Amino acid sequence: MAMMAMLLPLLAILAAFAVNTAHMQLTRTELSIATDAAARAGGRAFSEYQEVDAAKQAVRVTAALNTVNGDPLRIREDDGSNEIEFGRTQQYDGSESRYHFIKIPTSDVSSGNIVASAIRVKGNRNAGSLSGRVPLIIPGLLDANDFETTQDSVAMQVDRDISLILDRSGSMAELDIDFPWNKDPYSSSAIYAGYQAGLLGRYYSNGWRYYYNPGVDATTYQQWAYEDYYGLGEAPHTPWQDLLLAVDAFLDVLEGTSQEEQVSLASYASYGSLDTNLEKNHQIVRNTVMNLSPTGATAIGRGMQEGIQALLDSSARPFAAKTMVVLTDGIHNTGVSPVSVAQGFMNSYNLTIHTVTFGEGADQNRMQQVAAIGGGKHYHAADGDQLVSIFEEIANNLPTILTE
Repeated sequence: MAMMAMLLPLLAILAAFAVNTAHMQLTRTELSIATDAAARAGGRAFSEYQEVDAAKQAVRVTAALNTVNGDPLRIREDDGSNEIEFGRTQQYDGSESRYHFIKIPTSDVSSGNIVASAIRVKGNRNAGSLSGRVPLIIPGLLDANDFETTQDSVAMQVDRDISLILDRSGSMAELDIDFPWNKDPYSSSAIYAGYQAGLLGRYYSNGWRYYYNPGVDATTYQQWAYEDYYGLGEAPHTPWQDLLLAVDAFLDVLEGTSQEEQVSLASYASYGSLDTNLEKNHQIVRNTVMNLSPTGATAIGRGMQEGIQALLDSSARPFAAKTMVVLTDGIHNTGVSPVSVAQGFMNSYNLTIHTVTFGEGADQNRMQQVAAIGGGKHYHAADGDQLVSIFEEIANNLPTILTE
C-alpha cells in the first residue's frame, strides 16, 4: 500500500504529460489542415482573379473557417507579418526532388514586374500571432501553461494561356482507303445506294448523272461506302478528322482540371490566321476549328506568328504561363522558317513551345529543333489514336498544384 501511495502521484504526472502531448499533437494537426486549406484557397483565387489582394482575402477567410484548438485561425494580410507571401518554386536536384519556395516581394508581384506562381501561408499560434499561444489541457506541469506551434504551407498553381497552332494544309485532307478488289465504291450498285442514302443527287442527261449533295465530298462518300455499304468496319480518317478528335480530347482534359485555362486557336496553310483569341469558353474553340477547311501549302512559321498575337493580346493574363502547341503533318515549304520564328520568340517572350508531328510525311527533325529552342517537348504520332493520346498528355501536364 505504501508503494502504491508513492506511485500514484508519479502515475498522475505521467497521465497529465500524456494528455498534454496528445493535445499538442491534435493542435498541430488542426493547424496543418487549416494552413493547407488557406494556401489552396489563396492559390486558387490568385489564379482566377490574378490579383494579390484577392488571394490574401481568400487566405484570411478560409483560414478563419478552420479552427485550431476551438478558435478560428487568424492570418494577417499585411506584408510585414510575412504570414502571406508570394513567390515561385524551384527543384534544385532534378525533376524528382522537392520543390523549394523562393519569395518574391509582394510589391513586385502586384506591379507585374515579376510573375509569381506560388503562395506561402504561415499559420501561427504563438505569442506574436493574432490568436496567441495555445493553452495546455493540464497547465502547471514544469511551470508550462501553454505552448507555441507554427505551420507553413505552399500552394503552387501554374495556370496557362495556351495557343494552339494547327496545320490546315491540303495534306491534312488526304485520304487513301484501300478497298478490296471486289468492293468498288463507285460501282453502279454502290452509287445508287449512296443516292438512296441521301449522299448523292442525280439528274438525267443521256442517262443518270450523279453528284455529291451539299456537305458531302469524295472523302465522306468513300467512308460511307467502306463502313455502311460494304460493312468493312470503321473507315480510315483523314489527318484533319483525327486532329478534330485530338483537339476535342485536349479541351475535355483542360475542362476537367481545377484551373480555368484559356485557349486560343491559330492555323496555317499557305498563310497563317488567328482564328480565335484566348477563350475560357472552350466550346468557342471547338466551333471555330470545326469551321476550318484544309487546303494549300504548309507555312508553319506564319501560323506561329499569328498564334503569338493571342498570347500578347489584352486577354492574356499577366500571371499565367504562356504555352504554344504547334502541330504539322508535313514539311514546311513556304514563308518564314519555324526555327527562326521560335528563336525570335524566345529572345523576346517568356513562353514554352511544344511541337507535335503526325504521320510518315512530317518533318520530325525540324520540329524537334523548334521544341528544343522553345524549352518544350516534341511528340510524334503515327496514327490518330496516338495523336489523341499525345494531346491528352500535353493537356494533363499543363496544370500543377503542389502543397508542401
